[in-house]
Amino acid sequence: MNRDKLEGLIWGSFLGDAYNNNYHLSLYGKQSLWLLEYTTKSRRYDPFLFGDIWKTAMSQEQTIDKASKDTLANLKSGRTYLGAGSGAKELSVVGRHASILFRLKGMDEMLESIKFHTCLTHMTKETIEASKYIAEVTLAMIYNLDVNNTLQERAKFYGEVIENEVEKAFSLKDKPDAIALKMLGTENQIEGGLASTIYLILNYHKNFEKLLEVNSEAGGATSERAMIAGVIIGARYGFKAIKPSWIEEINEYEKLNNLISL
Repeated sequence: MNRDKLEGLIWGSFLGDAYNNNYHLSLYGKQSLWLLEYTTKSRRYDPFLFGDIWKTAMSQEQTIDKASKDTLANLKSGRTYLGAGSGAKELSVVGRHASILFRLKGMDEMLESIKFHTCLTHMTKETIEASKYIAEVTLAMIYNLDVNNTLQERAKFYGEVIENEVEKAFSLKDKPDAIALKMLGTENQIEGGLASTIYLILNYHKNFEKLLEVNSEAGGATSERAMIAGVIIGARYGFKAIKPSWIEEINEYEKLNNLISL
C-alpha cells in the first residue's frame, strides 16, 4: 500500500487525539500506542497476546474509563479476552484501530482483527459494526475513492444504526457547525457521536486543521471524533495533509516516530 497514506492514517489518529489534550495522548491515544508497539513487533493481532499487554498496562493507569473498568472486572471474574468486553456502545473504541490498518496486510485479516480488538473492551453489535465500517471507509480512501460517496455507500452494509447515523450527518451537512453538532450529539456514544464525526468529515475532509478547531469548539467527545476523522483524512490525502506544525510537541512524539518509521 501507499506508504504516504499509511503514515497519514496512523499520524492522523494520534494527532487528532493529542490536539484536544494539550499535546498529550489521552487514555484512548495510549491504548492506540500500546497496539502500535505490539503490531510493530508481531505484525499480526492475537487477542490473547495483546489482551495480556492491555491488561497489564491498563492496570497501571491511575484513571480509567468505565468500559475498561468493566472489562478488567470481567477478566478478574474468569472471563477470557474473547468474552470480557463491556456492554458499552461508545465511540471511543472506533478510532483505536489505526495501528491494525497501518501494520497488517489483507482486508480479511484487518477486519477480523478489528472485530477482536473491539470486543476486548466493547462487546456490542453497534461498536463492532461502527469499527468495521470506519475501517472499510479508510481502506477505500487509500485507493482515492470519493469521500462523500464512500461514507454513504458503505454505511448500507453495516446495519440500521450505522446507516441512520450517516443519513443524519448528510441531512445536516449544510447547517452551521454549532447547530448541526448540537443536534447530532457530541457525547461518546455511537448514536450521535458517529453522526457528528461524519458531519465533520463531510465538511472539512480537505482541511484537517480546521476540522480539529471546529471539533474542539463543539466539546464533548473531542478526542474520539478527531481520532476517527484523522484516520480517514490521513488515508485519503496522505501524511502532509494532516501534519500541523505542532506534531513534534506531542508528548510521545519520539516513540511514535520511531515506531512508525520501522
